[in-house]
Amino acid sequence: MKKSTKLVRIILLTFCLILVFGITASAIIPYATYTHRLDGEMQLSPHAYVPNAVITSQTIKYSYNNGASDLTRQKYELTDVLDLKSPKDIFVDNLNHIYIADAGNNQIVGLDENYNIRLIISDFTNNQGVPDVLSNPNGVFVTDKEIYVADTDKSRVVVFDKTGKFVDIIAEPSSDVLPENSVYKPIALAVDDAGRIYVVSATTNYGVVSLNRDGSFNEFLGPQKVTYNAFEYFIRYFQTAEQKKQSVQNVATEFNNITIDKDGFIYVTTSSIDPEKVKSNISARSKSGDYAPVKKLNPNGSDVMNRNGLWPPSGEVDFRSDVFFAGGTEIKESSVVKDVALGPNGTWSIIDNLRSKVYTYDSEGNELYAFGDKGDQIGNIQDLIGIAYQGTNILLLDGTSGSITIYKRTDYGDLIDSAIKNTEDKNYNEAVQYYISILQHNNNYDNAYIGIGESFYRSGDYESAMRFFMDAHDTKNFSKAYQLYRKDWVEKNVWVIPVLIIVICVLISQFFKFANKYNKKGQKLLAKRTFLSEIMYGFHIIFHPFDGFWDLKHEKRGSVRGATFWLGITAAVFIYKALGQGYLFDQSTGGISFFKEIISVVLPLFLWVTANWCLTTLFEGEGSFKDVYIASCYSLIPLSLLIFPSVIASNFVTSEEIMIITFMSSLAFTWVGLLMFFAMMVVHDYTLGKNILTTIGTIIGVVFIMFVAVLFSTLLIKVFTFGYNIFTELKYRYWS
Repeated sequence: MKKSTKLVRIILLTFCLILVFGITASAIIPYATYTHRLDGEMQLSPHAYVPNAVITSQTIKYSYNNGASDLTRQKYELTDVLDLKSPKDIFVDNLNHIYIADAGNNQIVGLDENYNIRLIISDFTNNQGVPDVLSNPNGVFVTDKEIYVADTDKSRVVVFDKTGKFVDIIAEPSSDVLPENSVYKPIALAVDDAGRIYVVSATTNYGVVSLNRDGSFNEFLGPQKVTYNAFEYFIRYFQTAEQKKQSVQNVATEFNNITIDKDGFIYVTTSSIDPEKVKSNISARSKSGDYAPVKKLNPNGSDVMNRNGLWPPSGEVDFRSDVFFAGGTEIKESSVVKDVALGPNGTWSIIDNLRSKVYTYDSEGNELYAFGDKGDQIGNIQDLIGIAYQGTNILLLDGTSGSITIYKRTDYGDLIDSAIKNTEDKNYNEAVQYYISILQHNNNYDNAYIGIGESFYRSGDYESAMRFFMDAHDTKNFSKAYQLYRKDWVEKNVWVIPVLIIVICVLISQFFKFANKYNKKGQKLLAKRTFLSEIMYGFHIIFHPFDGFWDLKHEKRGSVRGATFWLGITAAVFIYKALGQGYLFDQSTGGISFFKEIISVVLPLFLWVTANWCLTTLFEGEGSFKDVYIASCYSLIPLSLLIFPSVIASNFVTSEEIMIITFMSSLAFTWVGLLMFFAMMVVHDYTLGKNILTTIGTIIGVVFIMFVAVLFSTLLIKVFTFGYNIFTELKYRYWS
């Protein structure tokens, strides 16, 4: 505990230094580096990577004249070193050698670790002894011994040794393996330690094609799920087999790139998912891979990617209309993910071709940083289509200019990497020191708060751990820390819980006994009805709806003031819910709108009352507008009785116990719904069947009223705008 106290002092001192010195940033970098807040908005951070150099065809030719080996000069003439034309892929091997799939020139260009030309693969003699050439190679993957090329237009994979000498051709799988009318066009590939080849075909939507080293088909891995919404399911239910065949098909989307880690897990990307579904997936903070643009597949093809960050790893999160990228261009679509690369210590990055940005995550799916932009300045990319790690450097491939931009990791980036490495190696004390240093540079870095919180958690200081997890909006770890904090408190105050439960149960029991006696007494004193008696009668109605609503109308046991009181109490409870919900239910730190909370209760009620009264007037309903209003307000009482304690309880539950609070809320709304139904049945003196029909009609009426209100307000705004424009025109023409 002393260590924890000392650590707290260090961290507090750090925060003071942050407030004094702030965050510095270089003005020469042409792009912003940032992460995303809880609300999805960007928050700037120091640069983790900065542009260091640009490799172009001219620099490659220069290196040929000044840095190429004698062996390279003997093998290739300067005229062989063409301008990179429509390059499609980039790969870095275990020796930090670079390989570029130069599709436009039908060749593979190899550079050494210093970016000098090392080899060019374009023509070769195949295994039939016939001269052969590559045709539009889109992908390249290199193992310790061999170079694998996705020779796209010839529908094959060609294998070379590390010197560029031809080894083998892995032809297209047999036609009985591929789906009917499917065309095999390999555009990307990866190879595991066992020699299995994983091929991404541009026109195959059954998943990754897994081949054995001899070229025999193994299986399809990780096909994208085909999904239908409720309306589509409804339509297809009534379609014949022929109609289903002729209708627009929901087909699985195909992948566009692939890589593999040292443990054999496959990372695949796709950019063909409906952008709106991707955005919905992000907004819902979904941990599912159904609409994720990047997946991590195990050997069985199941998606095992960790998505435990604030936002799912899908690229851009901020889709506001006032956010501008790419030199002032407004982009509100989801990221177009084209490639994925694996970095050190479990980190990985994806690229967004739409924005020319790089998004980097750790092994848990936490966003580390995002950077980049479109443009011609050094550091910006026009057409970002490939990414690779070369040690700590990041290489980005520009498909338009045919250049490679080298990004060097900054001191801030080194701190992040060191913190992650020490955490992975279980050197937690060292990791905390790095996290503290990170906060000196960037006090918005959530992973630093998580790392420090985990240190407190391991030391047994659960209260401090909870504070840091809250700062990082890490509900999962917060719940774990709170569970142990609560356990310690209960063990120290073991007598409090049972006493508290007994007291609450006794108070509730005595109150309802009192309410029952009071209501029976009030039945005999109808002439002396008081405001208190009108309020108390609500506790009889919620348990005895039939005779309760009958007396409410015919015996005048309630009134408009009593009904309005319960409406006000319900609105107050919802305000309290917005203010007092537990952290696991509401992580927002901003204030609330009292008006919004009141409207959320009052407006639906008045829409219901208005629609029901209008409809039942036409269907011989006996209740007046006043009767419907009073009965509806009294029906809201269960919301107050159950929502209020559920809000209190929400501050004392863990993630595993959230279902208890959810059940209480569901019970409250179900109870209210039943009371509303029976209230209308009694007030209007309807049969069960007629009441069901009028209830459905009332719901439709509510929707209709809302539609008319929106339409009217829209027209009113247009009329006002038109009048204002005329006034402005006259003002400038005659009074200026």
